[in-house]
Amino acid sequence: MLNFLKKMWWKWLCAALLVYILLAGMLIPMGSGISSVQPYVFKADTVFTFSVKGVNTNFSAQSNTQVWFKAEQKYFCASKIEVVDAEHLNVQFGISKALSEPLKDNNYDIIVNNDKDGTIALREGVTLLPGSVAVVDSTLPTTNSCVVEVDNNKSAAFAFPFREILYESIRNTFYHVPMWFTMLFLILLSTYFSVRYLQTNNLQNDLLAAAFGSVALVFGILGIVTGMIWATYTWGEPWPNDPKLNGAAIGIMIYLAYIILRGSVDDEIKRARIASVYSIFAAVIFILFIFVVPRLPGTDSLHPGNGGNPAFSKYDLDSHLRMVFYPAVIAWILLGLWVSGILVRINLLKEKHKK
Repeated sequence: MLNFLKKMWWKWLCAALLVYILLAGMLIPMGSGISSVQPYVFKADTVFTFSVKGVNTNFSAQSNTQVWFKAEQKYFCASKIEVVDAEHLNVQFGISKALSEPLKDNNYDIIVNNDKDGTIALREGVTLLPGSVAVVDSTLPTTNSCVVEVDNNKSAAFAFPFREILYESIRNTFYHVPMWFTMLFLILLSTYFSVRYLQTNNLQNDLLAAAFGSVALVFGILGIVTGMIWATYTWGEPWPNDPKLNGAAIGIMIYLAYIILRGSVDDEIKRARIASVYSIFAAVIFILFIFVVPRLPGTDSLHPGNGGNPAFSKYDLDSHLRMVFYPAVIAWILLGLWVSGILVRINLLKEKHKK
């Protein structure tokens, strides 16, 4: 491992990837999407005019803009579409009770398609309220004759996906998530070299375990900071009562205790043995709090893939985002190894100076 940490080729790769993700992550524009629809509730048997607000959209009379309302895999066409400007539409839509009552789901997706933006949607954009209106519009059809015809389903622009709630903060995917991956990778390395020390009594293994554990702690703190910033914009507060967040905080404290433990023992042999045993137990406890507890039945978590939430990649990662996300994971892991290697060399010099 020491020989690998001294090599330069992967450090050049790390630097190149970091430059790439910083530039691509900031310069690639956000794709088009729908941010809001007003009003967000309506009733059957009358026609409502909905104001649709887009983001980075290209609504125009020349772009062949179409609008549908979707519920339970059934599409209903808008009766009239008025283009206000590139990011605003006025859409008239009504549905009769004969069509709405058989549907169990009262939430309707708003779907817009045009030649430039492709197909964009706002999931559960409007809700059908129960009850009747004072004056029934008898002109509303009682059978659904809406036909969905789409010439262009994808945006012509190279852009990151637009996701409601996330918006521009989806760029934090290149920082927050890879930093946690890096922490986990370094924790596994630290645990491995702790086991190796107990098997061989080679102090170099202990130095490697200490370096990987220390740098893992730094990346864990960075992951929490970037996560708190992200949570503020998406969940409304930096630290909601989330089991994964609480587990991460416990994990950080466990590894802070690891650093304190190493500094409190003067004898290097005793320190190495105690720290190695502690490191193994710390890794097991950390993994339990991060991966097991948030997935327990009845546990409610805001994080994707936990507490019944769908996995992140199912809805939010597309091919454009992956082109930056996967290199980001590699880059941050390599940076963690780079910093760990520097720390190992510093500790080796200290040990050499003592002798």
